Amino acid sequence: MFHKWDPVFSRSLEEIRHPQYLHQSMNHVYIILVEPIYQGNVGAVARIMNNFELSHLRIVGSIPQKNDFYLAVHSEDILDNAELFPDLQSAIADLDRTIAVSRRKGKMKPVDMNPEMAGAYVQKNRTLKIGLVFGRETWGLTDEEAALCQMRCYIPANPKFPSLNLAQAVSILTYEVYKNADEKHEVEEIADKKQFQDTKSYMLDVLGSIGFFQEEEPYDWSHIIDHMLARMNPTKQMAYRLKQMFNRIHVAFHGKGKGYQ
Repeated sequence: MFHKWDPVFSRSLEEIRHPQYLHQSMNHVYIILVEPIYQGNVGAVARIMNNFELSHLRIVGSIPQKNDFYLAVHSEDILDNAELFPDLQSAIADLDRTIAVSRRKGKMKPVDMNPEMAGAYVQKNRTLKIGLVFGRETWGLTDEEAALCQMRCYIPANPKFPSLNLAQAVSILTYEVYKNADEKHEVEEIADKKQFQDTKSYMLDVLGSIGFFQEEEPYDWSHIIDHMLARMNPTKQMAYRLKQMFNRIHVAFHGKGKGYQ
Protein backbone atom coordinates (compact mmCIF):
# COMPACT_ATOMS: atom_id res chain seq x y z
CA MET A 1 0.00 0.00 0.00
CA PHE A 2 1.28 3.43 -0.91
CA HIS A 3 0.94 6.19 1.67
CA LYS A 4 0.25 9.81 0.90
CA TRP A 5 3.50 11.75 0.57
CA ASP A 6 4.32 13.75 3.66
CA PRO A 7 6.60 16.74 3.15
CA VAL A 8 8.19 16.25 6.58
CA PHE A 9 10.09 13.23 5.23
CA SER A 10 11.66 15.39 2.54
CA ARG A 11 13.19 17.74 5.11
CA SER A 12 16.76 17.50 6.27
CA LEU A 13 17.68 16.28 9.75
CA GLU A 14 18.49 19.86 10.77
CA GLU A 15 15.05 21.02 9.64
CA ILE A 16 13.21 18.23 11.45
CA ARG A 17 15.08 19.06 14.67
CA HIS A 18 14.42 22.80 14.24
CA PRO A 19 12.36 24.25 17.15
CA GLN A 20 9.45 25.11 14.86
CA TYR A 21 8.88 21.38 14.27
CA LEU A 22 9.28 20.35 17.92
CA HIS A 23 6.31 20.21 20.25
CA GLN A 24 6.59 23.31 22.42
CA SER A 25 5.14 21.49 25.42
CA MET A 26 8.19 19.18 25.44
CA ASN A 27 10.85 21.88 25.50
CA HIS A 28 10.92 22.15 29.31
CA VAL A 29 11.84 18.49 29.80
CA TYR A 30 15.42 17.34 30.41
CA ILE A 31 16.61 13.73 30.27
CA ILE A 32 19.51 13.09 32.65
CA LEU A 33 21.56 9.88 32.51
CA VAL A 34 23.89 9.17 35.42
CA GLU A 35 27.12 7.48 34.31
CA PRO A 36 25.73 5.29 31.50
CA ILE A 37 28.13 2.48 30.62
CA TYR A 38 26.69 -0.03 28.14
CA GLN A 39 27.10 -0.01 24.40
CA GLY A 40 24.12 1.33 22.52
CA ASN A 41 22.06 2.59 25.46
CA VAL A 42 22.85 6.29 25.03
CA GLY A 43 22.25 6.04 21.30
CA ALA A 44 18.94 4.26 21.89
CA VAL A 45 17.92 6.96 24.38
CA ALA A 46 18.71 9.66 21.80
CA ARG A 47 16.49 7.93 19.24
CA ILE A 48 13.66 7.62 21.80
CA MET A 49 14.00 11.30 22.62
CA ASN A 50 13.67 12.10 18.93
CA ASN A 51 10.56 9.88 18.73
CA PHE A 52 8.92 11.97 21.44
CA GLU A 53 10.22 15.39 20.37
CA LEU A 54 12.70 15.86 23.19
CA SER A 55 16.06 17.56 22.66
CA HIS A 56 17.67 18.22 26.06
CA LEU A 57 20.02 15.38 27.02
CA ARG A 58 22.37 15.67 29.99
CA ILE A 59 24.92 13.06 30.98
CA VAL A 60 26.70 12.73 34.31
CA GLY A 61 30.15 11.42 33.49
CA SER A 62 30.85 10.89 29.80
CA ILE A 63 29.34 9.34 26.71
CA PRO A 64 30.63 5.73 26.61
CA GLN A 65 33.55 5.35 24.22
CA LYS A 66 31.74 2.70 22.27
CA ASN A 67 29.72 2.95 19.13
CA ASP A 68 26.50 4.39 20.53
CA PHE A 69 25.74 6.30 17.36
CA TYR A 70 24.61 3.28 15.37
CA LEU A 71 21.40 3.11 17.43
CA ALA A 72 20.84 6.88 17.28
CA VAL A 73 19.34 6.71 13.80
CA HIS A 74 18.48 10.27 12.63
CA SER A 75 19.15 11.43 16.21
CA GLU A 76 22.90 11.92 16.15
CA ASP A 77 22.49 15.65 16.80
CA ILE A 78 21.02 14.91 20.23
CA LEU A 79 24.21 13.05 21.12
CA ASP A 80 26.38 15.76 19.58
CA ASN A 81 24.62 18.40 21.69
CA ALA A 82 24.44 16.39 24.93
CA GLU A 83 25.67 18.35 27.94
CA LEU A 84 28.22 16.64 30.20
CA PHE A 85 28.46 17.19 33.97
CA PRO A 86 30.85 15.87 36.65
CA ASP A 87 28.05 14.97 39.09
CA LEU A 88 24.27 14.91 39.43
CA GLN A 89 24.13 17.97 41.65
CA SER A 90 25.64 20.16 38.95
CA ALA A 91 23.50 18.52 36.24
CA ILE A 92 20.27 19.55 37.96
CA ALA A 93 21.42 22.86 39.47
CA ASP A 94 19.33 25.03 37.13
CA LEU A 95 16.23 22.80 37.06
CA ASP A 96 13.09 23.65 39.02
CA ARG A 97 11.94 20.08 39.71
CA THR A 98 13.59 16.68 39.34
CA ILE A 99 12.08 13.20 39.35
CA ALA A 100 14.29 10.19 40.06
CA VAL A 101 13.22 7.05 38.18
CA SER A 102 13.93 4.02 40.33
CA ARG A 103 13.07 0.33 40.62
CA ARG A 104 13.46 0.48 44.41
CA LYS A 105 10.66 1.18 46.84
CA GLY A 106 10.09 0.70 50.55
CA LYS A 107 9.59 2.49 53.85
CA MET A 108 12.76 4.55 53.41
CA LYS A 109 12.26 4.88 49.65
CA PRO A 110 8.70 6.17 49.23
CA VAL A 111 7.16 6.21 45.79
CA ASP A 112 5.53 9.46 44.73
CA MET A 113 4.19 8.53 41.32
CA ASN A 114 3.98 5.98 38.57
CA PRO A 115 4.92 6.85 34.96
CA GLU A 116 1.41 8.00 34.05
CA MET A 117 1.29 10.34 37.06
CA ALA A 118 4.77 11.61 36.25
CA GLY A 119 3.73 12.41 32.68
CA ALA A 120 0.72 14.39 33.88
CA TYR A 121 2.84 16.23 36.48
CA VAL A 122 5.45 17.24 33.92
CA GLN A 123 2.89 18.61 31.49
CA LYS A 124 0.88 20.37 34.18
CA ASN A 125 3.99 22.39 35.03
CA ARG A 126 5.17 23.60 31.64
CA THR A 127 6.49 26.86 33.08
CA LEU A 128 9.13 24.90 35.04
CA LYS A 129 12.31 23.17 33.86
CA ILE A 130 11.85 19.53 34.85
CA GLY A 131 14.45 16.79 34.84
CA LEU A 132 13.83 13.04 34.59
CA VAL A 133 16.82 11.33 36.21
CA PHE A 134 17.87 7.79 35.30
CA GLY A 135 20.57 5.82 37.13
CA ARG A 136 23.31 3.47 36.03
CA GLU A 137 22.37 0.31 34.17
CA THR A 138 24.12 -1.84 36.81
CA TRP A 139 22.93 -0.42 40.14
CA GLY A 140 20.89 2.68 39.48
CA LEU A 141 21.18 5.79 41.64
CA THR A 142 22.85 5.98 45.02
CA ASP A 143 20.68 7.01 47.98
CA GLU A 144 22.49 10.34 48.02
CA GLU A 145 21.76 10.95 44.34
CA ALA A 146 18.10 9.98 44.71
CA ALA A 147 17.84 12.37 47.67
CA LEU A 148 18.86 15.26 45.39
CA CYS A 149 15.59 14.76 43.48
CA GLN A 150 12.37 16.02 45.04
CA MET A 151 10.29 13.10 43.82
CA ARG A 152 10.62 9.44 42.94
CA CYS A 153 8.88 7.57 40.13
CA TYR A 154 8.52 3.79 40.21
CA ILE A 155 7.80 1.73 37.09
CA PRO A 156 5.62 -1.28 38.05
CA ALA A 157 7.19 -4.52 36.83
CA ASN A 158 7.67 -8.18 37.69
CA PRO A 159 8.65 -8.10 41.40
CA LYS A 160 11.02 -11.01 40.79
CA PHE A 161 12.75 -9.10 38.00
CA PRO A 162 11.92 -5.36 38.22
CA SER A 163 15.07 -3.95 36.63
CA LEU A 164 14.45 -2.47 33.17
CA ASN A 165 16.99 -1.66 30.51
CA LEU A 166 17.93 2.03 30.62
CA ALA A 167 16.51 2.84 27.18
CA GLN A 168 13.28 0.96 27.99
CA ALA A 169 12.80 2.98 31.17
CA VAL A 170 13.39 6.23 29.30
CA SER A 171 10.91 5.12 26.63
CA ILE A 172 8.15 4.46 29.18
CA LEU A 173 8.56 7.82 30.92
CA THR A 174 8.94 9.91 27.79
CA TYR A 175 5.90 8.28 26.19
CA GLU A 176 3.78 9.23 29.20
CA VAL A 177 5.05 12.82 29.04
CA TYR A 178 4.40 12.99 25.31
CA LYS A 179 0.95 11.47 25.70
CA ASN A 180 -0.03 14.49 27.78
CA ALA A 181 1.58 17.04 25.45
CA ASP A 182 -1.68 18.18 23.90
CA GLU A 183 -3.64 18.26 27.15
CA LYS A 184 -4.93 21.71 28.06
CA HIS A 185 -3.78 22.76 31.50
CA GLU A 186 -4.61 25.94 33.33
CA VAL A 187 -1.41 27.98 33.45
CA GLU A 188 -0.56 28.86 37.04
CA GLU A 189 2.35 30.80 38.43
CA ILE A 190 4.10 27.85 40.04
CA ALA A 191 6.96 28.64 42.42
CA ASP A 192 10.25 28.28 40.56
CA LYS A 193 13.48 26.85 42.01
CA LYS A 194 14.49 30.06 43.81
CA GLN A 195 11.07 30.61 45.37
CA PHE A 196 10.86 26.91 46.23
CA GLN A 197 14.24 26.96 48.00
CA ASP A 198 13.50 30.28 49.75
CA THR A 199 10.27 28.84 51.17
CA LYS A 200 11.99 25.65 52.29
CA SER A 201 14.83 27.59 53.97
CA TYR A 202 12.34 29.87 55.73
CA MET A 203 10.40 26.91 57.11
CA LEU A 204 13.59 25.20 58.32
CA ASP A 205 14.85 28.42 59.95
CA VAL A 206 11.61 28.89 61.88
CA LEU A 207 11.54 25.25 62.98
CA GLY A 208 15.13 25.59 64.17
CA SER A 209 14.36 28.77 66.10
CA ILE A 210 11.55 27.11 68.08
CA GLY A 211 13.58 24.05 69.05
CA PHE A 212 11.82 21.62 66.75
CA PHE A 213 14.93 19.61 65.87
CA GLN A 214 16.39 17.03 68.24
CA GLU A 215 20.08 16.85 69.16
CA GLU A 216 20.36 13.45 67.52
CA GLU A 217 17.87 13.90 64.71
CA PRO A 218 16.74 10.58 63.16
CA TYR A 219 15.15 12.27 60.13
CA ASP A 220 16.47 14.43 57.33
CA TRP A 221 13.91 17.22 57.67
CA SER A 222 15.45 19.22 54.86
CA HIS A 223 14.72 16.36 52.45
CA ILE A 224 11.28 15.76 53.98
CA ILE A 225 10.23 19.39 53.46
CA ASP A 226 11.79 19.37 49.99
CA HIS A 227 9.72 16.31 49.14
CA MET A 228 6.56 17.71 50.74
CA LEU A 229 6.76 20.99 48.84
CA ALA A 230 7.40 19.18 45.56
CA ARG A 231 4.29 17.04 46.09
CA MET A 232 2.32 20.15 47.04
CA ASN A 233 3.76 21.98 44.01
CA PRO A 234 2.93 25.42 45.45
CA THR A 235 2.02 28.43 43.38
CA LYS A 236 3.88 31.67 44.10
CA GLN A 237 0.91 32.81 46.19
CA MET A 238 0.85 29.56 48.15
CA ALA A 239 4.59 29.82 48.85
CA TYR A 240 4.00 33.31 50.22
CA ARG A 241 1.17 32.03 52.46
CA LEU A 242 3.41 29.28 53.82
CA LYS A 243 5.96 31.88 54.87
CA GLN A 244 3.16 33.92 56.40
CA MET A 245 1.98 30.90 58.41
CA PHE A 246 5.47 30.06 59.66
CA ASN A 247 6.07 33.71 60.53
CA ARG A 248 3.04 33.54 62.85
CA ILE A 249 4.52 30.44 64.49
CA HIS A 250 7.69 32.47 65.04
CA VAL A 251 5.63 35.28 66.62
CA ALA A 252 3.86 32.80 68.93
CA PHE A 253 7.23 31.53 70.27
CA HIS A 254 9.34 34.70 70.23
CA GLY A 255 6.84 37.54 70.44
CA LYS A 256 8.02 39.05 67.17
CA GLY A 257 7.97 38.21 63.50
CA LYS A 258 10.87 36.89 61.46
CA GLY A 259 10.01 38.90 58.36
CA TYR A 260 9.43 37.52 54.88
CA GLN A 261 8.90 38.52 51.28
